[in-house]
Formats: sequence, structure tokens, C-alpha cells
Amino acid sequence: MIPLNPTPGSKWTASRREDEAEFVRILESYGVPVTVRDTRGREIDGACGQLAAAEKGSSTN
Repeated sequence: MIPLNPTPGSKWTASRREDEAEFVRILESYGVPVTVRDTRGREIDGACGQLAAAEKGSSTN
């Protein structure tokens, strides 16, 4: 599972850690193996998806 990384202007928000943990618990209760990917770079807007969003929203030519 890949948690959402917030980006400016997105209508989506990241799930709370508690909700992620509950979803993992439900999947595992049905025997579904699941791994939550570690998110890095969020604090500098360098996490997956954040850099592309910043580039697309840029007005420089």
C-alpha cells in the first residue's frame, strides 16, 4: 500500500495513520499479505508525486 503524499491544489487528502492501520488489519484478517511503503521526502515536498505536481504547476518556460 502506498500512502498518498499531499500536493498543493489536490482535492485528495492522505489517510490518517489509524485508518491505514485498520485497513491493513482488515486485509490481513482475510489472509491478504500487505506492506505499507515508507514515505520519505514529504517534509521537503520531494516524496513520490510531489515533484511531478510541482513541475506541472510551474509557470516557468
